[in-house]
Amino acid sequence: MKELMKLLKPKLFKNYQNSFSDIRGFLNPISLESLLRKKELSNFTSEYQLISFTKNAHTFRGFHFQKPPSQQVKILIVHAGKILDIVFPFTDPNEKDLITYELEAGDILLIPNNYAHGFYTKSSDVLLQYILDKEFDPENYTGFNGFKYISEKIGRNDVLISDHDLKLPMLNFN
Repeated sequence: MKELMKLLKPKLFKNYQNSFSDIRGFLNPISLESLLRKKELSNFTSEYQLISFTKNAHTFRGFHFQKPPSQQVKILIVHAGKILDIVFPFTDPNEKDLITYELEAGDILLIPNNYAHGFYTKSSDVLLQYILDKEFDPENYTGFNGFKYISEKIGRNDVLISDHDLKLPMLNFN
C-alpha cells in the first residue's frame, strides 16, 4: 500500500511555471519531477490527468471530491485565465477552514486528498490541468452545491453552474 503523503494543507506556488508566448499562442513547460522533488510530494504518482476549459467568465465549478477509499491528491496547474479557487476539508465543512486563492496563469496549487475543491472564473478562456494520484471513481465522486455560497461571496446571482452541481447537497458550514 502506498504511504500517505505529507501534504496536510493546500500549498500554493505563485508564478511557478514560465510561459512563452508569441503571436501563435503560448507554451507552458513544467517539470513535474522537479515540482515533486522539491515540494512535499516525493511519493506522489501520477495516475490520472484531466484538462478543464471554461469558456465564460462568472462560471462556478465545484465543490467536488472523491470519498474514501478513492480520495485524490490534486496538483492544479493554471495555464490560462484567472480564477478564485476555494478549498476546504470535506469531512467537516467549516467556514473557518475555508481557504481562497486568487490564481492566474503560471500558478500551481497542491490540494490534499481530504479537501473539496471548486473555482469561480474571473476571466473567460480559463485552462486548467489536474494531475491526480488516483483515477476517477464515479461511485465515490460527489460534492456540495456551492451556488448560494459563491453567489453571496462575489455578489452576483447570474453565476453559470451545471445542473449536475446544482443537484449536489447544499453546502452548509458548521
